[in-house]
Amino acid sequence: MKRFAYIFFIASTLLVACKGNKGMKVKPDWVHNRPTNENYYVGVGIASKLNNPFDYQQIAKKNALNDLISEIKVTVSANSVLSQFQDNTQFKQQFESDVKITALNTIEEFNVVDSWEDKDYFWIYYRLSKEEFKDIRRRKLLAAIQKAEDYYTLSEAMPREQLVQSIRLRIKALVALQSYLGEDVQTTFHGKNVFLVNELVNSIQHDLYEIQLKSTLQTLNGKIGKPIAEPFDVSAFFRDSLSGKIAVPYLPVYLFIEQGKIDGSLQTETDQSGVASFAIAKILDKNPVQLLRIAADMNRIMRVDSLNTTLQTLLLRLDMPSTNIRMNVAPIKIFMQSSEQNLSKAMSTGYFESTLKKILVADGCVFVPNVDAADYILSLQSNTKSLGIIWGNMRTVSLDMSISLTECNKKMEVYKNGLNEIKGFQTTDENAGIDAYRTACQQLIARIYPSLNSELMQAVE
Repeated sequence: MKRFAYIFFIASTLLVACKGNKGMKVKPDWVHNRPTNENYYVGVGIASKLNNPFDYQQIAKKNALNDLISEIKVTVSANSVLSQFQDNTQFKQQFESDVKITALNTIEEFNVVDSWEDKDYFWIYYRLSKEEFKDIRRRKLLAAIQKAEDYYTLSEAMPREQLVQSIRLRIKALVALQSYLGEDVQTTFHGKNVFLVNELVNSIQHDLYEIQLKSTLQTLNGKIGKPIAEPFDVSAFFRDSLSGKIAVPYLPVYLFIEQGKIDGSLQTETDQSGVASFAIAKILDKNPVQLLRIAADMNRIMRVDSLNTTLQTLLLRLDMPSTNIRMNVAPIKIFMQSSEQNLSKAMSTGYFESTLKKILVADGCVFVPNVDAADYILSLQSNTKSLGIIWGNMRTVSLDMSISLTECNKKMEVYKNGLNEIKGFQTTDENAGIDAYRTACQQLIARIYPSLNSELMQAVE
């Protein structure tokens, strides 16, 4: 009986052990060794349960899909419009990124092969049939070609005066094909075999070459910190219609300066007559000769939905019609009247005068020897007075300064300011006065000059 009980105990123990082993899930090999399959794209994702206790499965799935996408090889066909940028590393990286983002948003037919988890991590394994992916991509390409052809046909039917709208329709056609910019997208259009992306880009460039911009002025004369008194016009017309001047209406144009800085209405579009007006509110750079450039604005022409970065970069590389205007910039002319005294005696060194001249010249002003040649009169009055001994043989003085700016044309004071009771310390009153001037020069730069400069460089004369 005892022997039978012992055998029963051993059998029961082995049975429980077997059941326990049968319930345990062994970590699959794909967790340790990333699987490869020549017929499938593979993606394996992992997420930490400790770091992401509530959404670890979603994070692992996203990582698996990104891993799968990374297997899709991005190539650029020799016949594609992007082949000319193959040596441009930045452009190539940008294109590859756009392709993978598109794939990430469109892949639907991948399968979940397996998943596994322990107490710390969750793994998931995806795969996508290469043949199925290729077939889906082919069907989507055919649909994209049809959509692009429809937009292209609409653009061709538009009258010449609606050139901008026609270009926008062709950009919409390119948007339909932007997932295939690196491929030789061939189709038959109007009975002719064409690479459709190349055809669309070339047709847009051709139309841009047909546009000519011409300014009413060849040269502008301005002054640093001041506006150009009158607006100026730029006309847009078709290059082959110089006699008839057939206008290009509603063309977005913008004004920019290659070396310098200006403020004003720098973006506009041509009106129904093909004319655009610009106004310079303020010249902000002291360079005496500056080149203004007015060009068609592709950034605003291509404001259609969903352009990816690669397509935007491609369109911005097109040659745009433009025209140049030379701008001569004159400095502001200042006549300075300065009376700087220390203890009511004229100083051999004008501390305020030299400080102001240095920073005003750096900001594009010049100083003239007579008032008749000046745009502004800058007047300075300053003096110190002794306050006596403060301790031992240390003496102190107080400095007061006033400054005013008069505009010569209007004969009107446009700015007034000052500093009061600036203290100086030294063993003699004279040296204490010099110390006060040095302290006051620092406060002049910090407290007074910004508002003085703003008045000098104001936009309205």
